[in-house]
Amino acid sequence: MEIALKQLSDRPEHLETVALWMYNEWWNKRCESPEIVLSQLRTHKKLDAVPYNIVALGEPVGSCCVIENDCIHRPEYAPWVAAVYVRPEFRRRGIASMILQEAASIAARAGVKCLFIDCLALTAPVYEKNGWAIHEREVGDKESVVMLREIHSA
Repeated sequence: MEIALKQLSDRPEHLETVALWMYNEWWNKRCESPEIVLSQLRTHKKLDAVPYNIVALGEPVGSCCVIENDCIHRPEYAPWVAAVYVRPEFRRRGIASMILQEAASIAARAGVKCLFIDCLALTAPVYEKNGWAIHEREVGDKESVVMLREIHSA
């Protein structure tokens, strides 16, 4: 299957799918309904401007968000990549790497100088192979790290 990367604001027919992924993976313990996630995604309207979402398509197979803040312990850092997700049956095919590279390309067009992500130390190698470096260890959850990706203008 050929994968195309699009900003979700350009492909709103996939809003509900992405919202359900995010709700099921991260938000179901924080809120009662996926509608809260869906309402937040609906605010990501402008192309090439934070906040934005990327969706990997043929059929929808993965996504990520770029938002102002995703780490209550480090409000001084911005913006953040969040909710990197690839459907289990499509993992280990380089799709997450494609999504991360697209997030960086859009950030460059948006004039962003760097991106941050709060991830489990266990997943740090996935980000490192995509140009990220560990910025801080043991922030918040002792098993997490804050990673940084410098963005170079196109």
